[in-house]
Parts: sequence; structure tokens; C-alpha cells
Amino acid sequence: MTIAKIFPQDSDAVRIIPLGGCGEFGMNLTAYLHRERLFVVDCGVMFPDPMKLGVEAVIPGVHDLFEQAGGPLAYFLTHGHEDHIGAMPYVIERWPAPIYCTAWTAELLRGKFNRRGYGDRFPITVVEPGDHIRAEGFDVEYVHVNHSIPMSCALVIRTPKLKVFHTGDFRIDPTPVIEPKVDLEYLSELGKEGIDLMLSDSTNATREGFGPSEKAVIKPLSKIFDDTKGAVVITTFSSNFWRIKSIIDICVEKGRKLLVLGRGVDNAISAAGETGIWTMPRGLRVEEENASQVPRGKLCVIATGSQGEFRSAMIRIALGEHKGFKIKDGDTVVFSSRIIPGNERIVQTMMSWIDKAGGKVVTTREDPGIHVSGHAWRGEILELMKRLKPKMFLPIHGTFTHMHANQTLLAEAGLSKSKTLLIENGDVVDAVRGKLDRAGQIEVPLEFIDGESYLPIAYETLRQRLRIGENGGAFVSGVFNRKRKDWDVDPVLLLQGIELPWGTDTDEWHADAVQRIMTGVEKFLKLGKIDSDAINEEVRVTLRRHFSAVLGKKPVVITQIHLSS
Repeated sequence: MTIAKIFPQDSDAVRIIPLGGCGEFGMNLTAYLHRERLFVVDCGVMFPDPMKLGVEAVIPGVHDLFEQAGGPLAYFLTHGHEDHIGAMPYVIERWPAPIYCTAWTAELLRGKFNRRGYGDRFPITVVEPGDHIRAEGFDVEYVHVNHSIPMSCALVIRTPKLKVFHTGDFRIDPTPVIEPKVDLEYLSELGKEGIDLMLSDSTNATREGFGPSEKAVIKPLSKIFDDTKGAVVITTFSSNFWRIKSIIDICVEKGRKLLVLGRGVDNAISAAGETGIWTMPRGLRVEEENASQVPRGKLCVIATGSQGEFRSAMIRIALGEHKGFKIKDGDTVVFSSRIIPGNERIVQTMMSWIDKAGGKVVTTREDPGIHVSGHAWRGEILELMKRLKPKMFLPIHGTFTHMHANQTLLAEAGLSKSKTLLIENGDVVDAVRGKLDRAGQIEVPLEFIDGESYLPIAYETLRQRLRIGENGGAFVSGVFNRKRKDWDVDPVLLLQGIELPWGTDTDEWHADAVQRIMTGVEKFLKLGKIDSDAINEEVRVTLRRHFSAVLGKKPVVITQIHLSS
């Protein structure tokens, strides 16, 4: 069922439309509508697969939905990961509205806005756990949760008839770094107040039990420091400040100097200082130009690029191209992170380069304890369910396998009578009077962010890039004089990414192709057809047929045959 309009709706209902994050990892964005008012929870990107040529990120197309609603009332951000805030710089410019988030998220977001030259155009309101934002029939409360990035929060969304708990990304860590634990008693109080609907992160819903604490990585990482005679190089997600903080603490304990390579880690350390969470110990950090003066066994390097990102610090180190640091025999390189699906090949290649340079590679395969997830395992989700006792449940943030696994926890929590749906991006779901109704579906087009200009590009543009990359391109230009029935400028044919069959005389082949173009245009004009677009299309089709006969493939052909009088 498809609906063309998102309104009207039951005045008591909360209408929920996920525009990303349901059926996939990343691009998390959930639209909430109540009494024809829209607000948005999170606004993230999804990282493209390698076939998306020149694309930095993928974002959901929000414009049709936002247009119908007259724009969002506000943006409520749960935390500062890219898959939750990365699309904000591209969405906010066309759809400005107040932004609410914690201090850490605000610090990261301001950096993004400054890099795009926004300055203070889009004000950000910093909130803390326990704060309520009230407007237009909504009351949104921020609730502290643990995650792999500081100041993460869940949301309690209250309307006159409904209470919704939106987890964001979360986990229940018994011994978190610096931050307090999740207040389980307060969650029980919310359950007694009555939670009508819970939307829950599904990332680790297939993993039984409770995940290990973030502090559990300290012991195995410390042992690697002890066992390494050379430098210790650690790469992890630069957003995981808790991991960075633990590594720095080990450096202090073991008497190693710290070399930071990569803007992402620098940003995290800077954000910690700006928000007052933590300050780098004096004298610990060494700059690139002085790193060679530190004894090898007294150096630790934290580098960005655990996923093999193009030109990241870790890629350049692996290739031996980084000016500030090079791998030597006796060094250990630790991948304190998981490999995001799709990145396996480039990460394995990077590890191979490190091996070739003489470094010892340690991953979670060799030592599972060097990385823990920031997402709740089944036991933690179950704990949350038992305390909140939701009457309705929507799993979000994950593939259908993960969301279905999340859904099965209802029975274990004794909530088998709770209403639940398995939804996907674009589904329009109404929560009202204890029921979940699938009201229809809207189309959610994707937008692609160019890796150089950082501007959105259309799918058709991306499709053309892929076609040129796969089949090559041929470009034709020339000027034909209609009155003289002759060429002012003979056609020029340029080939890009096209290899002619072995033994072909290139000059002869080009001459033959140009003659075909000239003959085709002249014949076309003799028929009395002088439409420029039609002539260019005829040349394009003629050349594609010729390429197909010679090469067995049809490259992209772009023609610029101009007609002069």
C-alpha cells in the first residue's frame, strides 16, 4: 500500500516514519508526526560501498516528506556518531529548525558546520540528561545511556495520549569510563509511569547475554604494550573516545609517549577538553617532527583509518608513505575495532602491507578482548524491556535479521502481548490507543554526497559515473554548417577508458569512426531534419552500435555536434 500524503492522521496518534536505519546499518533518521507537526530524531549518513565512485556518503531524501509537513519543528540528536548526525549539514541548509543535543554532539556538529562555512547560521541548543524540551504538544526528555561515544542519550517522547521511549544507540555498561552507569531505577520509574511504545537499537540483538564492559579492553591492551619491544600502533574508531582515553591511560602507566595521527582522533581529544570531560596529561604527547627522537620502545601511536579509509593515517603508515611514522621490525599494530561489512578486502590488504613492512598485526581474531561493542547485546535489551514494559515495540537500527532477533525478545521479557511490527524505511506507522497500524508507505530516495565538492549529486549522475567506469566513454564534438552543407570544424572523437582490440590501427580506426559520424550527419540533413538534438542522438546511437560491433560493449557516448548557419 502506498500513500501519496502523510496527512491527515488521527489527532491522538503518533505517526512514525523511518527514513533510514531500518533494514540496514547506518543513515539513521526517524520522523515523528503528531497533529500535523513534524520533528526529527537523528539525521545520519550511510557510508557507500566501493562501487559508489567518488561518493563520500549516502543520505536519505527527506524533501518530499518535509515539504508536506511544512518543515520540521526541531531536530533531536541522540549522540554524535556519523550515522546519526552526518547528514545534518546537508539537510539543515534547506530545512532549518532548532537543533537539540548534548555538548559532545554539539561540538562535533559545530565543526561540520564551520567546515561548510555556516558559522552561527544554525543555532544549536545544548541539553543534558533530565532536560525537557516542550513545544507544539510534544515533550522530549533526554535520558543518559552508555555508548561508545560520550554524552549519548535515549529520548522519552510524551504527547497527551502517548509515551514513546526511543533508545538511540545504547548499552548497559556495568563499569563505564568516566561517565555514570545507566540509571536502571529511573528506567523502572518510567515503566511504572507507562511506556506505550519502545523503539530499540537492534545492532547486537543476535548476540546472547551481556557485552563486556568498555574497561575490559584495558588488560589485553596493557599486555600488548608489555610484550612489544618496538612501537605500539593502535587504530580504532576515532569517535570512540572511551577507547582513546583507555589507550592514553595505558601510555601513562607504561611510560610511553603518545603520537596522534589523524584529524578524527585530534577532534575527539579536542572535544573532551572543550566539554570539560577530560584533559590530555602534560608532556605526554609528542609531535610528528619529534617522534623519531623518542626511543622505539617508548612510543605509542594512535592512528585513524581502522576501516582502510582512503588516504587515512593508517593506510599511509601501512604503505610506508606517512612522513611522521614508519613501521619497523618489532612494532605491533593493533586493530582495536570491528571491520564494518564491505570493508573486509581493503582492511586485509592493509594488514598485509603492515606484515610486509615488518610489523606484527593483532586483531580481534588473535585477541578478542581488544575490542568491545558500544551496542547492547540481547541481555541488555531484555533488561531495558523488563523495566520499561512497553505496550508496543518497534525494532530499529539494523538489518531485518537483527530487527527480527530484537523482536523475539518480547516473549523472553514476558511481553508477548505487546503489539509489534517489523518495519522498513518509508513505512508509515501509526501508534494509537494501544495499536500499531501500518498506514502505508512513502518512497525514500537516496542522495549521494560527492567526495570532492561535498555537494549532493543525483542518482542519475552516479549511474553515469558507474557506466563510464565500467564501459568507458566516448566524446564527440564538431560544427556543421547547414547552409554550405559542410563542416566548419571536423568531428573530433576522444576515447576515455576504452581499449581497442589488439592489432587495431588506432589512426585508421579513428578515421573510420569520424567518417561514419560525418556521413551520418550529412545523410540526416538531406532528409530535411535539422534539429540539433535529433542529430546528436543519431550520432550517439550510430557510435554505440559501432562500438558494440567492434568491442562487444556500449560505452557512454556524449555528443556535441553544433549546427551553424
